[in-house]
Amino acid sequence: MPFWCKLLILIGIATIISSCQGHRATDFLWPELGDSYIQTTSDWTRQDSLHSGLDTMIIARATYKSPEWMQAYAEKKASDYGLTEDEKTKLQEDLQYSLQQETEIFLALFKGDKARSRLVFEDPLWSIFVLKNDKKLYPLEVRESREPLAKLKSFYPYANRWQDHYVLRFPALQADSFELVMSGPLGRIELSW
Repeated sequence: MPFWCKLLILIGIATIISSCQGHRATDFLWPELGDSYIQTTSDWTRQDSLHSGLDTMIIARATYKSPEWMQAYAEKKASDYGLTEDEKTKLQEDLQYSLQQETEIFLALFKGDKARSRLVFEDPLWSIFVLKNDKKLYPLEVRESREPLAKLKSFYPYANRWQDHYVLRFPALQADSFELVMSGPLGRIELSW
């Protein structure tokens, strides 16, 4: 690479960094590193994929709505929506109650041509279940998310327009570890927590 190209790159980087006006360069370049909500979501998110030769058939990302994630979610929602302390307390109580009743997983699926069918409760292409202590638990509900993409991206930073987004509800797991499994003729995806 010629010297003048390197010089232009360095000048561009210096300009970007100096324009941050008091912000650290890492905050500008990688804002997610300093965001505790994004870090918590990353801690509770798993990914797996299926390939056929060079073709990607499915990329699955799922976030387990654990008690820690729910707490971070309540804080973020209260901040984003300007909730009062009473509204925030009510939200936290509702989330705690739902944790006692059920386990929710947010699932984002990128599907290639061979796996184009929509995921539904009685899906002929996929069997979806949780494995906990070698016991299968099937979902109480498989629901396609109807939330606007901007809202999904705010709460699930990996969400994008090339995915289908689902909420999976299971009976309350009360377990330290489990696996979410999607199995069918195209293969098997396993996401472990």
